[in-house]
Amino acid sequence: MAQARPWLSLTVGAFLHCEGPAPRLTDLRAHIAANLARQPRLTHYLKGPGLRARWARDPDPNLEKRVRERQIELGESHLDAALQDLLTHPLPDNGPPWDLWLLHGHAPGRFTLCYRAHHTTHDGGGLFDTVYKLFGTSPADATARTTAVPAPRAELGDYARTLTGMLGSAAANNLWNDPDRPLRGARVSAWAQVPTDVLRTTAAARGGSTNDAVLAALAGALRTWSAEHWPRGAGRPVSAAMMVNLRRTAESGLPGNLFTFAPLALPCHRPTPADRLEAVIAATRGPKNAARRAAMRTITDHTPARVFHTLAARLTTPSRAIIDTSYVAINQPLQYQGAPVTHLQVFTWLPHSHPASIVACSYNGTTSAYFVTDQALPGLHQLPALWEQAAAQPTSAQ
Repeated sequence: MAQARPWLSLTVGAFLHCEGPAPRLTDLRAHIAANLARQPRLTHYLKGPGLRARWARDPDPNLEKRVRERQIELGESHLDAALQDLLTHPLPDNGPPWDLWLLHGHAPGRFTLCYRAHHTTHDGGGLFDTVYKLFGTSPADATARTTAVPAPRAELGDYARTLTGMLGSAAANNLWNDPDRPLRGARVSAWAQVPTDVLRTTAAARGGSTNDAVLAALAGALRTWSAEHWPRGAGRPVSAAMMVNLRRTAESGLPGNLFTFAPLALPCHRPTPADRLEAVIAATRGPKNAARRAAMRTITDHTPARVFHTLAARLTTPSRAIIDTSYVAINQPLQYQGAPVTHLQVFTWLPHSHPASIVACSYNGTTSAYFVTDQALPGLHQLPALWEQAAAQPTSAQ
């Protein structure tokens, strides 16, 4: 898919904002060099046409090309401009497609590390595993801290419900294929953030997770936006997908993609925050179930690449477009050379013909959500602010 649309950015990554003096670039390169042999995602890349591509290995990628720095003028606005530029800045085009940037000068006693990679070598689980192992305070324990798929016994009903959901997600919803505003792929990107305790407490009161609160707030934000800017979406649920990590513990370091998606109808039609949260909790209960996740893994293992590619391609047609969502909680402190990472901002890509893609990350008491939206949709750039407002709304009975 990346080869078919070379103009489409498939870069994913994370900005690690650190408190301490900026390190020397030579030391940062030495740190990465010391990890190359233990990090297959840093030395492998796909080579070959389409579905016939196979893994190639470069044991000694050019670190002068991949580990670089930018001296930024003093001021947060200059840092923000650098972050926006790196979202779409080209990755190295030969060998393993990743790089690491050291940004400094924007504030005394602070620096930012930006790790970026191509989605063909890093899925969400792979991205965070790499970040853990490079910058975790206990790298040896990083694998155990990633979300791993348990291995319970899946029953026939688990397989049936999983298949039904996957096939149903490819049905036409005709929500985004407005001929007057075709989705061109021009992207608008922004972050929003809320205290994690606000989300966790709100969801836990009803037996839900932080991710449930993130999704319920997204439903509320889309409800507000649709009422003003998108009449064809007002008063109806919005088709979305929740990414599910299928990696087992021993597979945490493998390059490539090993995930699936759980279809989700965001309850934008529900009138109150409490109603939306309860609907999301009910909808995500299945994908959280260990047996269902085991069924997802088995189905993924036995689905031919061409079949999976066909299904994914159908989901990138305008009549079947969905909103992509993912979430991760990072409980391990991150640091580099004793400088703690105080804030983390992750980012993702926007699939062809999709209106929006959202990734949320909880770290150090803050949940930061990244929104990348299609510029063709009126007012959708307001989604981050609307999400913050929705997340702060009380969910008590109304």
